[in-house]
Amino acid sequence: MQKSCGHRCSDSGLWNLDEKTRDYICRNGFSQNINTDFTHSKKEYLIVHKSGGHRTFNRYLNKDWFKTVLVNGETCQRDYLSYSETNGSVYCIPCYLFENQTVFSKKGFSNWKYPEKLKKHENSEAHKICVYKMKQRATDLGRIDTTITLQLKIETNYWINVLTRVCSVVKSLASHGLPFRGTEEKYGSSVANSGNFIMAMELVAEYDPFLSQHISKYGNPGKGNTSYLSFYTYEQFISIMSEKVLETIIKEVKAVTYFSISIDSTPDITHIDQLSFIIRYVLPNGEPVERFIGFIDDAGHKAESLTEAIFSILKKYDLNVCFLRGQSYDNAKNMSGIYSGVQARIKDIISLADFVPCSAHSLNLVGMCAASCCEEANNFFSFTQNLYVYFSSSTYRWSLLKKYNNSTLKSLSDTRWSARDDACHSLKTNWAGVKKALLDLKHDKLQKPLTRSEAEGLLRQLSRLETSFMTEFWNDVLHTFNKTSKLLQSVQIDLSTVVELYNSLFSYVKSVREMFQTYYDAAKEKFIDCNKIPEFENKQRKRKKHFDESNDPGHTFDSQNNFKINTFYVICDNLTVELNKRKSAYDSIISKYSFILKIYELEILQKSVKMQKN
Repeated sequence: MQKSCGHRCSDSGLWNLDEKTRDYICRNGFSQNINTDFTHSKKEYLIVHKSGGHRTFNRYLNKDWFKTVLVNGETCQRDYLSYSETNGSVYCIPCYLFENQTVFSKKGFSNWKYPEKLKKHENSEAHKICVYKMKQRATDLGRIDTTITLQLKIETNYWINVLTRVCSVVKSLASHGLPFRGTEEKYGSSVANSGNFIMAMELVAEYDPFLSQHISKYGNPGKGNTSYLSFYTYEQFISIMSEKVLETIIKEVKAVTYFSISIDSTPDITHIDQLSFIIRYVLPNGEPVERFIGFIDDAGHKAESLTEAIFSILKKYDLNVCFLRGQSYDNAKNMSGIYSGVQARIKDIISLADFVPCSAHSLNLVGMCAASCCEEANNFFSFTQNLYVYFSSSTYRWSLLKKYNNSTLKSLSDTRWSARDDACHSLKTNWAGVKKALLDLKHDKLQKPLTRSEAEGLLRQLSRLETSFMTEFWNDVLHTFNKTSKLLQSVQIDLSTVVELYNSLFSYVKSVREMFQTYYDAAKEKFIDCNKIPEFENKQRKRKKHFDESNDPGHTFDSQNNFKINTFYVICDNLTVELNKRKSAYDSIISKYSFILKIYELEILQKSVKMQKN
């Protein structure tokens, strides 16, 4: 090649850059001029000594500059470099052709004192973009230069392998609902709480040499360095995954056409109210599913603002409100109100969107009403909670309790009635052990007077026949209610099953009402070891008589009948009334769709007749 300004010149410093030159280089390649004399690359450097003297020394380009060590330890040729004898410098040809604004493309690099600048350049994003452009142009022109893109391919595969492992950890943690971040995100720290993501990555690295080497090299790079191990990377993955999941859900909903919604308001850990939005629909195979769409922040508590929030979500995901066929909320007035509640406002717009109260929440309200309908019921649950607080507030008392029992006491919960079931069951199971522990604490002279006094008070409560009776009674009732509540929370449940479960509870409470003697006998059995079995306390209220009433005391009950009438029957009747009240809402809805059940029953009958004939 002649040293001219044409694009065929081998000296890159003399190229006349135009589109023809770029096409020619991309198609035919270029010469690195490695075997030429590097005399013209001579550069003088001045060293000044502390004594004031100085001297100069020369540096030259050598062939080692045309090689590099990749991240996997492999030595590779820097095929993108070309030496210009005219300028005595090296050019980065991809950056030179596509006008990257660095010294490697403008006038060539010749600062042989700082070879690390070459490493920094080849790892820069601008350089990689130019290499990619050169490869694409070569492909378009019918030639793929594999040598010049070898480094780019190796590094691309390297980072793909890193991201594959990061993605797997993100999917695993996200699918189990685990938090990612800790108090201090730092790899290799045995003291700081680094979070579940770093813990999982380090666990995988113990059995994956590739990831182990990557973490040791890029684990704590600091800001501005690429590692794909920081929170920024996995938060992007989470965002992308959530978008894909939502796309799939919305695609399914549009495919099945009809759907129903369920929303509920729940405060998060920062006490900010969030409105959870759930869509329920039936897949083509007949399987009902519930999908969580997301949280709505700052929706407020007024029916008008909640309704607007619901329609905004449906509009956001392009779901036609005309296909809304059901809505399910709790029993709060702003949601279930028949005139201005959310369900009424939506039904005014979509008349076919029937409102179905949350069956599990309705059952919860039934239990809450029964548990607070009389004094003895309130006293019993208050005593159960006080007993748990007394033992759990001291490690010594808790260990003493465990000494007499295989299991421990449980705490109550205002929202989860399964917790009340656990609390009553644990009290019934550990009755004798709790009594022994309280006796020990009462007579323990080493305990504080307040502790001994509290133990005596709790023991006095435990020694009442009312407490024993309520333990036996509520243990059965709450256990049955809890099992029913779990069935009501099943995704596969339908309205007919809800009505059947409520009817079964209705029948159960009626049968319990006739079991007073059974619970009375069971309550007295807890005091067989005592010298004396207690009786119910006679707490008959004295009513103020009017002036025209006689002084006749009237009919009075003994203590047992008084407890039976004013406590036991009151709780049972309250359960019956509340169950009937809540069940009526489902009876009115299922009456509209009873024909579907009749069709289903008819099909079963026809199949059975056909089988008998065969």
